[in-house]
Amino acid sequence: MNERNIFSLKIAASHIFLVPVVLMIILIFNIPWFPAILIPQTMLVILFFAGYWEFFRKWIKYLICLIDEIIILSVIIIRLSSDYLIHEELIILLVLALVEFYLLFLLGKILWVIWKDDKEKLEIEFPFRNGTYLVTDGGNSEICRLMNYHFHSPFHKRKNTNRSMIYATDIVKSVDKGKKFLPPENTDYPIFSESIYCPMEGRIVMGVNDIEDNIPFCGNYPYNTGNTVVIKNDNYCLLLGHLKRGSIVVKIGDTVSKNELIGECGNSGMSERPHLHMQLMKCEGEDYWKAKGISIQFQSKNLYKNRLIRN
Repeated sequence: MNERNIFSLKIAASHIFLVPVVLMIILIFNIPWFPAILIPQTMLVILFFAGYWEFFRKWIKYLICLIDEIIILSVIIIRLSSDYLIHEELIILLVLALVEFYLLFLLGKILWVIWKDDKEKLEIEFPFRNGTYLVTDGGNSEICRLMNYHFHSPFHKRKNTNRSMIYATDIVKSVDKGKKFLPPENTDYPIFSESIYCPMEGRIVMGVNDIEDNIPFCGNYPYNTGNTVVIKNDNYCLLLGHLKRGSIVVKIGDTVSKNELIGECGNSGMSERPHLHMQLMKCEGEDYWKAKGISIQFQSKNLYKNRLIRN
């Protein structure tokens, strides 16, 4: 089974079937409904904030959550109208309470990533100009992997680059129409070839422009950020990665200003589908991959997962 099919199954299982299946288990096995019903409800809230909704049209997110909410209410009504009484064993209640506590703990971390105001942060200009864009991973990934996988990724840990990626941010373009789910061509993704503009002023200290763009979900990616530009301003380094081959219009040594054209979005390097990878680091030396990641903000808000930005 190829990567596209595996990923499709994972998305379907977690976003479409998970909550209904849990509710079905509650009904079939006569699990104490009142404490048990809190679990799928909390799961649904977590899914709303931290799901990978980029692969659905915008309205489908709300439709799926609405259907799940209706199913939850239906289960409550069924249980309230039933004469069946179940002996609620203490051990079952304890297990349900522990599961619910863990889910609430995860939800708390998600909300912390969204609202946490980091002491060290940098306000940037948004790098895109033509539509509605979705942050697919963003915010403090050290706090919550569900909101941002970068810090906890085994690949980045093995290469010792994960601390530089604590606040690494991935961005795609959000649209209400598309050719198919997980399309096979780069040109099917609306972010591909989108112009990227400079988020902060500084000097270009690194540039790569000759790496081939990947076939989406091909399962074979080199460990790098592909065609990349790094902008340095004082001790801050901002990296823009996975750009389109041959699209970068700046070179090492150039001084750039905010909103200046940098290149185009692509799918090069360790990237399974077209998107922009952006990370900010505080660099005391030259090796920014070993530096500490810094919070990126736009319009005084964190670039957290599933934040929509119209620009």
